[in-house]
Amino acid sequence: MLPLRFTPCQRPSMDSATQVRYYYGWAIVAYTFAIQFLVMGSAFYIFTILLKPLSESLDADRFLVSIGLSSQVVVGALMGPWLGSAIGRYSIRLLMSVGVLLLGAGLVLVSQATALWHYYFAFALIVSTGFALAGPMPNSALIANWFIHRRGTAMGISQFGVTFSGAVLVPLFTWMMLTWDWRTALLMFGLGVPLIALPIILGGVVKNPEDKGLHPDGAAHPPAEEAGSHDASYWTLVRAVRDKRIWLLAFIVGPGFMGISAVLITLHSHLTDLGQSEMRASSVVAAMTLMGAVAKPLFGILTDHFNKKLVTFLSIGCMFLGVCGILLTRDYNLLLVAAGLFGLGYGGQMPLFNILVATVFSRQAFPRIIGLLGPMIMPFNLLGPPLTTLIFERTGSYHGAYLLLLLLYLVSVVSLSLLALPKGRSVPVP
Repeated sequence: MLPLRFTPCQRPSMDSATQVRYYYGWAIVAYTFAIQFLVMGSAFYIFTILLKPLSESLDADRFLVSIGLSSQVVVGALMGPWLGSAIGRYSIRLLMSVGVLLLGAGLVLVSQATALWHYYFAFALIVSTGFALAGPMPNSALIANWFIHRRGTAMGISQFGVTFSGAVLVPLFTWMMLTWDWRTALLMFGLGVPLIALPIILGGVVKNPEDKGLHPDGAAHPPAEEAGSHDASYWTLVRAVRDKRIWLLAFIVGPGFMGISAVLITLHSHLTDLGQSEMRASSVVAAMTLMGAVAKPLFGILTDHFNKKLVTFLSIGCMFLGVCGILLTRDYNLLLVAAGLFGLGYGGQMPLFNILVATVFSRQAFPRIIGLLGPMIMPFNLLGPPLTTLIFERTGSYHGAYLLLLLLYLVSVVSLSLLALPKGRSVPVP
């Protein structure tokens, strides 16, 4: 068992003589922030307000429309093993460029859909494929390639674009939808996203620092051989299934991802069931999402200075305490605190997941491992909302579902306790 003292470890410092004055990796952080802002906002967040308009326009009930939205998880998981290998073998610019073009084309087709099968074809197949090619996996792989010692900070800043897109693009899309209609708004997004994203990808994205004559973190010398550094070609699905570390990672982050979707979907309804007003319930949800946005760079920075397992325990603990508060109190102010705690915990899950994978495995194997983990985590992502709503339908309350989440968080804690990090990889940055 590795010690979990809240103390920095020591590493050789990199003084100004061993670092370049300007490191292009920080431009990569800015580019991945912008790409994820556009991709996540247009392929995920804006569809949270399209459920009703799509149902009415396609003459379909909301459950059938929601199946199409859930397809994004399935397509991403099924593509994951191939995409993880492709990112290592092929041009990441080409993959991401094809992704944003497919994403834009899919949005345009959804805007013209007049039947349910049109929508399924356009969103479930084309938009979801484009999202996988240009979304979190290739962007996280870029950060893992360009950073080692400052990987947490870089990952947190980059993925802040994911949450920030919801805060900006959802109101923008809503305004466009009210000014014109949802079809026109979606058409404009479909044309606008590739127009903005393609120049960023083609003009700025560079796969590895070595492609520009640099080394990770801007160091003057290449990094030492990474512990457990099998390259991507070593990792097959069979080897992944047999590797205990991969299963531990799946059970560390799976419950967290399940809790995010379950609580986000049901919290507003739960609070109004408790007697809170619509406005107060909305403000509690807003507090949760705000803290989720703050958490991404915060937890990323913490992993650069302190033990990564301890920081991950902190994230899980925040989610656990947040759900406990939501279960135990009806007081509005305490609910704000509980939702804020939960948001702080869930916001750290995605950057921490990527950081743990990049720490346990080599940066060359990172995209392949992320891809192979996709099918293992998919059941958690898929089960959150339907299982939570099913428990509500059977019991008339969300309490049973929230108690189940608490048990799953304990599974995360046990799995994290069993995961060993390579020595010398949890390092501070001076």
